[in-house]
Amino acid sequence: MGFESIVSRIHSLPPLPESIRKIQYLYLNGDPDIKELVKIVESDPVMSADLLARMNAPAYSFSRHIVSVMQAVTLIGLTPLRGFVLSSALSRSFTIDMRPYGISTELFKQITTLQSALTFQWYMGVNIERSKNLVPLSFLMEMGKVVIAKEVAESAFSAVFQAQVLSSESLSETERFFTRMSSCEVCALLFEHWNFSEIFCESIRHMDDPFKAPEPYTRYAEALDVVQSAVGIGGIFTERSLANARSKLILYGLEVDRFMRVVERLQKKMV
Repeated sequence: MGFESIVSRIHSLPPLPESIRKIQYLYLNGDPDIKELVKIVESDPVMSADLLARMNAPAYSFSRHIVSVMQAVTLIGLTPLRGFVLSSALSRSFTIDMRPYGISTELFKQITTLQSALTFQWYMGVNIERSKNLVPLSFLMEMGKVVIAKEVAESAFSAVFQAQVLSSESLSETERFFTRMSSCEVCALLFEHWNFSEIFCESIRHMDDPFKAPEPYTRYAEALDVVQSAVGIGGIFTERSLANARSKLILYGLEVDRFMRVVERLQKKMV
């Protein structure tokens, strides 16, 4: 288990589905044609079903049940939809088993859904243009953990890793101790393997330390770090996780009140 085996695992992954490659191409030149996008999503039954399931999760709490892809696009817009479909495709590339991190697969899905909802509702009011990449990124920011979990589960160190995860102050340091890479760095390798944009790769790669990110991507890495601090494997909107998120908002010069109002709305939906 380690750096070499993780890189080898990533390089052995098959290409993304044709439907995802078509969708990525549509987004290359700005906002795609909605009818064409819906047609591609509907041509993939698994993706369509996954999209509707995520859209009807409590974190989004729409006033009515979402029953079609077109209805989904109309309600959430093109920016979050890209994150939904990319997340669906990447999840299908792995058997997700998060027990090495001490959580169930269901809780992991809840965490990623809340992360995306928080990013969407918060950052659309901060910088709409930047959110076009940031919101899709928020759907994918934990995929590196899926790879590490699989690597750990197939090793002799699964129980030791889990115990360390539960007791460690720094999850990324635990990941590096066992694999020589953090989950953010693993996620960046995934993105590179599938030819994602430089914004995606560099923003995720530097999420553990945004100050080291190249200048165009610093704000992306900062925002993702704040969101993961507030809701992640270490805690979902706990007193400690929210205090950590507040500290980082101040550190990065981001408005605390706007972020906390979104958190309060999401907390009410979880009750």
